[in-house]
Amino acid sequence: MEAISNWFGRFRARPDRDEEQAAREARKQAVVEKLARAIVARRLETPAVLFLELNRPLGFLFSQGAYFLRPFLGVVLPLADVEGAAEILDDPKAVDALLDRMQELSTRGQASG
Repeated sequence: MEAISNWFGRFRARPDRDEEQAAREARKQAVVEKLARAIVARRLETPAVLFLELNRPLGFLFSQGAYFLRPFLGVVLPLADVEGAAEILDDPKAVDALLDRMQELSTRGQASG
């Protein structure tokens, strides 16, 4: 029975869930890097950390708002970035990764400057 399932699996139009999950994680990492670099370049680390930490319990609501406003935000920003930001707000581990990356970039910039 498993052989038949594997055979039919070759004709799926959608990629496997593992590939889909890996693509989603790669997109999250790219958006985390892009956001962290933009925040540090503008020297807005403190307000960003304050906003993210204070609104951590509301991250799910913000992510759903971003999905809802995606057509309007898509005029100003690339849709992939809007979806990536919504996924980051929804995932507490991604928020932690963003905070860590901002810290790394900020300390590296202070050390060199």
